[in-house]
Amino acid sequence: MGMESATVRNRPGLSWHTISNGLWAALVIFMLIPIQVEAHARLVRSNPSDQAVLTNTPKQIELWFNELLEEKLNSVEVFTAESAQSKERVNQADGTPKIDRKDRTHMTVTLKLLSPGEYVVEWRVLSRDGHSAPGRIRFRVSTPK
Repeated sequence: MGMESATVRNRPGLSWHTISNGLWAALVIFMLIPIQVEAHARLVRSNPSDQAVLTNTPKQIELWFNELLEEKLNSVEVFTAESAQSKERVNQADGTPKIDRKDRTHMTVTLKLLSPGEYVVEWRVLSRDGHSAPGRIRFRVSTPK
């Protein structure tokens, strides 16, 4: 029995010391590899801001996100708050949203003339990482005094 143990210890090959060093090296390399977090584009700010009360119809809706946006497959709808649950809602956005070429986190869409009332801005954007994200804000156009 004593002879067998000596033979195993002296046998050429991997020792526990070599294996543990290899495991530590693999752990360090794994920790240095950047891990891609699956995030979605989040709204950073908007104009008008959420819950804003305006005296005039804005000419456009501006949305800024925390990630770069793809040029296509983005949508923005602007509709009255009372039609939010309806399938018959009328989009007050005039045309398709545009991504700012100098700031690809900034998207705009022009508006039709809005009557006084509460409006919902609903969007779905596609960020450069391939993830799609929805969101919405509200604002009110008051009657001019």
